[in-house]
Parts: sequence; structure tokens; C-alpha cells
Amino acid sequence: MYRKLGCIGNHPVLSKRAKSVAKCIHLSLFYINFSSSNEGPEIWLKHPDAPGLKWIINYEKEKESSVYPVLDSSFRGPQTVHFLYLYDNGIEDLKQMAEHICEVFRSPIADVRISEESLIDWIINLQTTIPRAFISKGVITSVETMDRVFKNLKGTEYFDLEAIAIDESFQYTEPIPFRCISLWDPFWLSLPSILNGTNSVILSYGSKFTPTDINTILKEWQKGTKLQNLEFMEIETFELLNARKAYLEIWADLDWTDGGENDGRPMEVRIDDEWTLMLPEGVPKGNLIRNDGMIGSIFESFELHADRRLELCFSFQVWKKQN
Repeated sequence: MYRKLGCIGNHPVLSKRAKSVAKCIHLSLFYINFSSSNEGPEIWLKHPDAPGLKWIINYEKEKESSVYPVLDSSFRGPQTVHFLYLYDNGIEDLKQMAEHICEVFRSPIADVRISEESLIDWIINLQTTIPRAFISKGVITSVETMDRVFKNLKGTEYFDLEAIAIDESFQYTEPIPFRCISLWDPFWLSLPSILNGTNSVILSYGSKFTPTDINTILKEWQKGTKLQNLEFMEIETFELLNARKAYLEIWADLDWTDGGENDGRPMEVRIDDEWTLMLPEGVPKGNLIRNDGMIGSIFESFELHADRRLELCFSFQVWKKQN
């Protein structure tokens, strides 16, 4: 048995012969999650044929390196999790183990959580398409890195980007190539990036969008030439001085109808196969009707914070009445 094992750092892995044998076995794709977060690097796997079973490889330094590897299991009702604890020798071991697992199980990484800039080029070189990607605060430190992410990493489902460390004069004008995007402190996000995109869900927290920008988004959506895939948008911004003035700017020259009670409006929107977002339950401030019968329900609220900043929370849900 030991002849079939190699090593990644101090960790045993399958040899080339064993991997060749494994490739002859027909397998459905595994769901592989790769995380380099500060809470502890880990790789976890699950299989669609065993929904209550999960395997987690966790990297830590809580014990002497000689103690590892450590095996453990957790049983909670129908859920079973098997743990393999390995000594954390650094990011290179984590990357090599992920590549090894992808090769053995012939499955791509489905979910990547990046807390180091070096991992950006690594994931792009490993696979250019990924369902879900999360990039932590401060990882992106240059315009070139951001451009490389959006032009080389194609996302099928969800992208979450925390605050970036780039000069605040920078504006990104190209579409963001993910179906659903969640952006934190996106001072860099421009109106053309949103209007020319094909995103279904847009969540922007702490943006620099003005009420006039929001008014433009609503008008372009109602024309039917922009934002044709949009299902839900939420924008939170602090760049306000006067709630009344902001309200008038948002609603300026819009062709809208009263919101009224819920007349079949869905109360959730799909983010991916495992996550749905609950939508506002209250009565919309108003509805926009597009020529194709789609309805855009507008929700908004204002909040004055202790530091005297005025916050606007704006939501826009797109839906269609069922016959």
C-alpha cells in the first residue's frame, strides 16, 4: 500500500499508477470547495449521490507537525462529515492538494474562496470557468489584477468581491462576467459596467451610485434594451445629503404605476443550486411595466446614521404575472 503513495509536503497522496487506476473508474462529478480564508485553509468534497456525506481536508497549526495527519468524523442526524487534519505548511501545499484531488476525481473546483493574490493566477491557470468565486478584502491591489480576474475568470453562477485596495479614482467600465454578483464598497463600479452586463442578480453595498444613476438604470430597463437578464438588484449607498431630493431624482420622469398588494410576485430569487435570496415582503413603492409584460417592482428606504450619513437602500425586482 505504501508504494502507491507519494507526498505533498508531508502529506501522502496517490502515485501515478494509482491515479491511472482511479481514472478507469466511472465517477460522477464531485463538488469541490477550495478555501484559503484566514479562518483556516481547507478543501471539502461532497457527491450528488451522497447528499448527507462530506469530506473535509483542514489545514492547521494547533499541534506539533509530527502529530499530523489526524482523522476524525462527526455525525449529526443524517449528516456525516469526515475530517482529515493536516499540518499547514503554507499555500503551496494547499494548491497542490487541490490539483491532486481534481485530477483523481476528474472534477473541477466548484467553489473557490481566495484570500491571497497569488491564488488568482493559480485558479485562472487551473480552470478558466468556475461556478462560484469569493475574493476577500484587500486581495486585489492593482487595476491589472482586477482586469485579469474579469477577463480570464468566467463565472457561471456567483461572484463575491470584498473591498479592493486600489486608488478611488479608478472606474471599471466593462461588464462583470458572472450571473450573480455581490460587491462590497464598490467605488470602482461604473454605470456602463452595469448597463452593458448580462447579470441576473446585482448586489452592491456601499456603492457610489447616485439617485440619478439609479433613475438611469430604471429608464434603461424599461426601454428593454439594457439589463434584459435582470431578476433582482439591490443598491446601498451613503452618497446622499437630502432624502427628499434623492427621492425626486430616483423617480424623475419614470412611467410607473402604484405598487399595490402582492399579485403573484415571487418572494425569492435563485442565486445558485444551493442558495436562494429572500426578497422584500412589503408593498413596492411603484411598478414599472415593460413592453414584454415584465414588471419591475421598486423598493426604497432611507436611514440616518449616528454619524449623520444618510443611507439609501434601493431594491428592484423583475418578475412576470403567471396566467
